[in-house]
Amino acid sequence: MRSKLGTALDIFIILIGPFIIYARIVDIMQNGVSLYPLLSVIIVGLALAFAVFNLVQLLKERQNSTPRKK
Repeated sequence: MRSKLGTALDIFIILIGPFIIYARIVDIMQNGVSLYPLLSVIIVGLALAFAVFNLVQLLKERQNSTPRKK
């Protein structure tokens, strides 16, 4: 069973992650490729992917656990 705090953090990452990635890509385009913005894009991208995966799994679990009416 997942916690409500974990789900809230996943939703927060999904909301704020694309903004961080966009800002870092703009930074890379303006200043050239450097280590920090590149690592930031990779780490936030992975966090975003895992957050989406966790929420999809949570929705699948809820859908399978609710009884269907015939």
